[in-house]
Amino acid sequence: MFWCVVLICLVQVFPALGQKYTFAHYDIDDGLIQSQVNKFTMDKDHRLWIAPFGGACRFDGKEFSGYSRQNGLPNNYVSTIFSDRAGHVWFGTLDGLAMLSAGKIISYKPIASQKHNIVTDIIQDTNGTIWVVMSYGLFKITGNQMEPVTFDDSSKVTTIAVDKTGKLYAAVYGKGIYSLNHGRWEYSTPFNGKYEQLAVRKMLFDKFDAQKAYLLTWKGLFYTNNNQVMPYAPKQIANVKGQLLCIEQDEYKNIWIGTDNGAYCLMDDDVIHYDSSNGLTDISIADIYVDGDNNIWLGSLGNGLYRCEGSRYVTFDGTQGLPESKIIMAITKDWNDHIVLGADGGGLIRYDGKKLSNIPTPPNSKYLAGIQCLYTDKNKTVWIGTSQAGLWQYDQKGFRSIKGSDEIAYHAITADGNGVIWLATSLGCYYYEKGLLKQLDGVPEYSSSLVSTGKDSVFIGTQNGIVLLVNKKVVQTYNQSFLKNSAILTMIKYRNQILIGTDDRGLFVWNLENNHLKRYTVKDGLKANTIYSLVTDEADHVWIGTGKGVNQMKFDSVADKFMIIDNSGSKEPVFETNQNAILYKDHQVWVATTKSVMVYNTRVQTKSPSPPHIIIENVKLMPQISKSQDTAFSYLTDGVTLTYNQNHLAISFLGIYLKNPSSVSYRYKLVGLDSTFCAPVKNNVVEYPMLPPGKYTFRVKAISPDGKVSPDTANFSFEIVPPFYKTLTFQISAVLFFVLIGFGLQNIWHHSKIQRQQAIEAIKQEEKIKIRQQTAEDFHDDLGNKLTRISILTEILNAKIDQTKADQHGLVDQIKQNAAALYNGTKDILWALDPKSDNLYETLLHIKEIGIELFQDVPVDFEFNKIDDNLKQVKLPMEYSRNITMIYKELLNNTLKHADAGQVILHWAYADKDEISLRLTDNGKGFNDSTLSKGHGMHNIKARAKRINAELIIISEEGKGTSVELKFKKIL
Repeated sequence: MFWCVVLICLVQVFPALGQKYTFAHYDIDDGLIQSQVNKFTMDKDHRLWIAPFGGACRFDGKEFSGYSRQNGLPNNYVSTIFSDRAGHVWFGTLDGLAMLSAGKIISYKPIASQKHNIVTDIIQDTNGTIWVVMSYGLFKITGNQMEPVTFDDSSKVTTIAVDKTGKLYAAVYGKGIYSLNHGRWEYSTPFNGKYEQLAVRKMLFDKFDAQKAYLLTWKGLFYTNNNQVMPYAPKQIANVKGQLLCIEQDEYKNIWIGTDNGAYCLMDDDVIHYDSSNGLTDISIADIYVDGDNNIWLGSLGNGLYRCEGSRYVTFDGTQGLPESKIIMAITKDWNDHIVLGADGGGLIRYDGKKLSNIPTPPNSKYLAGIQCLYTDKNKTVWIGTSQAGLWQYDQKGFRSIKGSDEIAYHAITADGNGVIWLATSLGCYYYEKGLLKQLDGVPEYSSSLVSTGKDSVFIGTQNGIVLLVNKKVVQTYNQSFLKNSAILTMIKYRNQILIGTDDRGLFVWNLENNHLKRYTVKDGLKANTIYSLVTDEADHVWIGTGKGVNQMKFDSVADKFMIIDNSGSKEPVFETNQNAILYKDHQVWVATTKSVMVYNTRVQTKSPSPPHIIIENVKLMPQISKSQDTAFSYLTDGVTLTYNQNHLAISFLGIYLKNPSSVSYRYKLVGLDSTFCAPVKNNVVEYPMLPPGKYTFRVKAISPDGKVSPDTANFSFEIVPPFYKTLTFQISAVLFFVLIGFGLQNIWHHSKIQRQQAIEAIKQEEKIKIRQQTAEDFHDDLGNKLTRISILTEILNAKIDQTKADQHGLVDQIKQNAAALYNGTKDILWALDPKSDNLYETLLHIKEIGIELFQDVPVDFEFNKIDDNLKQVKLPMEYSRNITMIYKELLNNTLKHADAGQVILHWAYADKDEISLRLTDNGKGFNDSTLSKGHGMHNIKARAKRINAELIIISEEGKGTSVELKFKKIL
């Protein structure tokens, strides 16, 4: 129905024009390996595969990639090609079958030898089985084998096909159509009567009617219905001239037929013949193919391949009557609603709907040929602005020159609501009213565009922004600073907005109500940032003439912005439009360019194309930046693991969009590095030069010009392993190592400190010992001598005193006794000062000697157990030996004075391995605990025990004696 609608539109819109259709053409100049195309297919990545005579080609929308005998094909003559659901590509050649899988081509040979090995058909059924027709024989691919399938000894299979369900059908010459049902061949449609010898070249199942199949034969086009063969639309087929070569059905139910004289499109009620006269070619069309994105491809036998891009426009150029080498600079309508074209150097040309004709001009208007702008006012008068011949009026009465308009170049003409004519010129702004031409003061010298916004308001575009006129006066307070330094080439009013085209800053949309301004450039889909012309159509769409072609856009009221409509294909010609040379009339947009006049049909609405498909082409491991001499790179596979210094990657990706590949943009992110997808970009290669170690997944999606996003996201995962010194195991080990090192150093430092302290203590101790020894010696020598001298002097004194003086002799005896007692007391001090006494053996020995001396002249039996020589190794600080000695000296004295004991025993023992026990026991009268704290001696004993951290245990009971035990830690 689509093409039917298109045809009706074209008949109505272009009734007298030779219809020119738009085909994108690709040939060997574009990279095609050979120009004779036999067959098409599309792989799962939506890339087009072509089977020409010189090998096979893959087309991704940007470039062709060739496969030939050098890549492993059995023969360069590729007769057919097919892509299966698994992504394998099958090639049927003059010398057998081959398959491309994972970049490698595998050849297949039949089990039995064949006289000829030309493959003409390849198909896949619903079970995924590949079937092949080779030299009129049917083969089934099983593993790496081609198994022959026979119906009888004489059967010749001419073609095979599958229906919508994947059920396989085979056309057998002279017999009919067979179908494969659950592994058994069934006779589906017999060829009887006049169709008995029907040779089916191609079989196509209707995409919308499951009961219908088309049979393309040498005798014409037939179809099957209810297992009956019938001729297809004889009246339509009568218009198809030449040999029928291929057949296809598009998404609008139209049947396409390739012949040896171009192609035909069979619609419900008409036939369109495509040949060289309307955009295609007269050469044979061997295959027509509708791909997965509903692009229609036509393969010719000598002129490459074509893609049909619809019937959006026709072209007026020199072949249709326009002046050669003359540029159309202006377009308007006359009083008869005919199109009037103004040519620079070519005068005026009228198109009345049937033909182009020159409009005679006055003989004295030599320079009227240099037309720059045209405008038709409300009275149907055509105003003509020229570059050298001034301003003219043209109506049914003829031409009239406007007085005083000479020597002014006119760029644009319009009228306000009051009918005043406004003119933008090279000398500023003029207006024409009541037969007088007047110049407006305050307008820059060069003005280039005009738009009226009311009865008395006009905007003037200049080389430095815009100027507002109200009541023929410049509004001085008007603020348009946002357009300063912009050359304004064209303007129109659109609803409550002014659309402003500039020379290099794109299109500005200025909302007059809120003073908001939006800008649109090539980044938004415009073909160029130079905007020459603007016009609206019946659908309120805006048509934009740019420096590189025509754009169309529509306003989205919800989003409050314009959307660029994708109204172009990859092969649309690039042309520069002319300033203010655009016109809308009766569903046509006329656009003047530097090469021709394009007439667009606004009723042809192209169906929204499918979104692009995205693939990752390759991932390269690049040499390190520091290694500038190393230029080698290697390709990586998905899931690869890399070392820490393999961290410079270049990733290439491609959005497969065969309609217009250059318009695809991309958004990508590297999971593990990026948190969000990047903004849309055109570049399809990204480099990551210094990636840190980690796990990454590169994700990319493609976006079409109209904002459709690829249904799938292409992914590539990889991991960069950190160096061993950055691994968690190493880091934990390193931490533990340094902790241990720290502990070790701390321990060494601590031991060193202790050793230093011990050394210092040893030095101090040695000094103490020396001091003690020296003190003991000095004290002994000095004090001993003096006490001896006292003793001797007392004896001399005692001898000289009269014997009768008993009191004097008593005093002398007391002096002698005190001196002797003092001498005995100093022996303990001297013993304590002697460093040799600083061990347990000497201490116990000294206590024993004190006890023996104390009890030798009294009737008390004193016992002390044997002192072990090993106790010499038990060192005691000086305060220990001194305090222990004084404790037991006091205890022995107390025993002698107060106990009335007959036996005193002092016994040492090991309380445990680190503790010494000294126990003093007697069999005296004992005492009560209440009297224990009254004497000063017992306080001193307890104080000394506490001083050396010793435990003092006193057990006594009246009449049963006393036991005193001292426990203290030994020091080795």
